[in-house]
Amino acid sequence: MPQLQSIDVDWDIYKMVETERRSFDEPHYAALRRLLKLPTLKTSLEPEVETGRAWVEDGVEVPHGSAARMEYLRGSQVYEGRFLNGKLVVNGKSYEALSAAASALAKTKDGSKPSLNGWLYWKVQFPGETVWRSLEEMRQRSRKS
Repeated sequence: MPQLQSIDVDWDIYKMVETERRSFDEPHYAALRRLLKLPTLKTSLEPEVETGRAWVEDGVEVPHGSAARMEYLRGSQVYEGRFLNGKLVVNGKSYEALSAAASALAKTKDGSKPSLNGWLYWKVQFPGETVWRSLEEMRQRSRKS
């Protein structure tokens, strides 16, 4: 399986890729490949999801294989990954905590690394579903029950 890489793009390029996407479930690389007139990949770049441990923190349980998505600076930076074997995996790197992942990936306008509360930025999509859930809202609900 080829490894996905992150690149920084300006706002106009990001808007073009977003406009080209056929659904919110379609990976950004698929839309970018169409824009660049590259052939469609025959093999999936998504990891094969078998059984594994759920990610659990602060009363929130996310099933193994769930998709993860974070937007920063009003959507100018978008990061996607998966919850695999109790960790959040983004671009091949594993994180145990949402805040660690958010702070490691995001960059401020001046290029420095922010200190972010990952609960406020990450969303999750459970396997077989199309809806994205706010992890902070899931945590708030778990605290109430």
